[in-house]
Amino acid sequence: MKKEIYLNEYNVLMSNAVYLPLVSGLLQAYATAAPVIRENYQFMPFLFIRNHPEKILSRYKNPCVAAFSVSMWNMNLSIAIAREVKNKFPGCLIVFGGPNVPFRTDNFFRQYPFVDVTVRGEGEQTFADLLTRFLESKDFRDIPGISYRDYKNSECIKNLKERQFIKDMDIYPSPYLEGTYDSLLSKDIDFQAIIETNRGCPYMCSYCFWGRGGLSKQYGVFSLDRVRKIAEWCGKNKIKYVFCADSNFGIFKRDLEIARYFVDAKLKYGFPEKFRVCYAKNAEDTVFEIGKLLHKHSMEKSITMARQTNYPVAAHNVGRKNIKMDLFEKLQKKYNDEYIPVYTELILGLPGETYDSFLHGIEEILQSGIKNQVFVYFCQVYPNTELADKKYQEKFNISTVRIPLHETHAAVRSEDCIPECEELIVSTASMPVDDWAKMAVISWIMQLFHSLKLGFYVMLYVTDRYHVKYTGLFEYIALLKMKSDQVKILKKEVMNFYTAIDSMLQGNSRMRNLHEFGDIYWDQEEACYLNIICNKEYFYDELHEVMKEYLGSMDIEYDEEELKEVIDYQRLVIPHFKSEGDMKYHFKHNIPEYFDTYFSENRSELIRKPQVMTLTDTRDYQGDKKAFAKEVVLYGRKSGGMLRSVQWHNTSPKDELLLGSLS
Repeated sequence: MKKEIYLNEYNVLMSNAVYLPLVSGLLQAYATAAPVIRENYQFMPFLFIRNHPEKILSRYKNPCVAAFSVSMWNMNLSIAIAREVKNKFPGCLIVFGGPNVPFRTDNFFRQYPFVDVTVRGEGEQTFADLLTRFLESKDFRDIPGISYRDYKNSECIKNLKERQFIKDMDIYPSPYLEGTYDSLLSKDIDFQAIIETNRGCPYMCSYCFWGRGGLSKQYGVFSLDRVRKIAEWCGKNKIKYVFCADSNFGIFKRDLEIARYFVDAKLKYGFPEKFRVCYAKNAEDTVFEIGKLLHKHSMEKSITMARQTNYPVAAHNVGRKNIKMDLFEKLQKKYNDEYIPVYTELILGLPGETYDSFLHGIEEILQSGIKNQVFVYFCQVYPNTELADKKYQEKFNISTVRIPLHETHAAVRSEDCIPECEELIVSTASMPVDDWAKMAVISWIMQLFHSLKLGFYVMLYVTDRYHVKYTGLFEYIALLKMKSDQVKILKKEVMNFYTAIDSMLQGNSRMRNLHEFGDIYWDQEEACYLNIICNKEYFYDELHEVMKEYLGSMDIEYDEEELKEVIDYQRLVIPHFKSEGDMKYHFKHNIPEYFDTYFSENRSELIRKPQVMTLTDTRDYQGDKKAFAKEVVLYGRKSGGMLRSVQWHNTSPKDELLLGSLS
């Protein structure tokens, strides 16, 4: 009988969608190309979805080898399964690989005595070598890229030799093209695909596994013909969502051709619906052409122009180089002219960042004209990165907290599931924990107002009209400077933010679950948005009071009627889960025109000029909160679907009696 191999790669089920197990597929496709492995081993069905340990273990019959691809979202589950497999089948070879396996393995082997081998970097050749050698012995001493447990004395032995760099990656067969996944496709699951067109990363960012953990700054590439065939496969097999796992898509001119392959597949088969990539930051022209192509065919939610930090000191400390802000602004305008949504990202907690520098960075980015999304992420510490190095942490006085990992928009885990965890930086020498906490709350408020659009037009107006900073408003709200007793909803939500921070610092999850909007995890600002939507009319009455207070606190004389119309415009363009009907609103000022042209070259001044705005958005959720949250927040956030569409026209003087009334 052939020896049984079990490949474990537990991915997170998002509703009914899950990624095909790329690592497992690559390992199997390469190994089965060797006759000696085909003749002596049998690969059992993939174990690739997070589940209860008992259900996973019930799939094991008589394992000879169990291999685990471990990442942050499946590390603890993999450990639990491997421990039980070893207990029940002592002769089974347990192999661990993936980004969460530490390269320094002494402690790992002591902590987990049931693990026999760990693999660094690319695993196809290494795994095949292990399988071949295991047919003869447990002596793995000359296999590069591994650490292993000596079968005589159980000591950890690390082979310091690494695999040779391979430029032509086609030596690794594609599991898509080899039929490795064919047995899975009949299952009633919405499969998503991860594809690679190259491997490697030239950058060495301290927080990222790609550069320092990937072991190679050089690029190995897969042939265009192979990638074209994979695009065709995705189309034929109705794969809705394809994620390209290249570190810097667009860094090569050929990447535009690759994007065309997936567009062609969609035009021919209707799939994939989306082609998601991680864009290169220093290949503006190619990235722009790719973004324009994918946007034309509705295949990309938005284009990433990530910065991570705007502060040179922090950028230097983590080994990152950003494009200059003037070029960043020019690119914003370039994408805006093509109506292509763009978003950027900042990381809170990078060493060297201060409260003032991070606040200034947010201000710079908002002033640059970005109108879609600004995401602020907590700085996570990944194994095998410089951030995880103890000496590096001591140098910058980094403190972290470990909290349960609940992936954004993933299904809520039952209490009897094995929990996973993430490690976040909560203070550094330059940003004490109190400053970090305040900045986290300010960042959530910024995303609530700007990214989720709840106060988007209000903040544009006060910044433009009265020359105040965007961040001044966010600080005013975050520090609870609102005095009016009428402001109840916003105060309550800000307090919820501080409660969430305190909870995180005590080791609890950073996510929230709102059952009425679906049994999934929401980011804090998203949960706040959904809570406020339930009291939309009251909230905008409150926001009016807040803005009057805020402007008054700076002794700014403001136009009360103008401000009221801006609040009304903001309220009208925010969708709701209840049917609100078609509405027209008569403005005494050219508010619709002012905001419609705000980001254009020929921007209109705000003047007293009667206009009528009509809501043309046809979405009607009929009170279905889950459908509303799914389409508006989950799908709409990056793709620009947070706002209602409108039309407007100028009115004649005889219409003035109707101004300001709802019809």
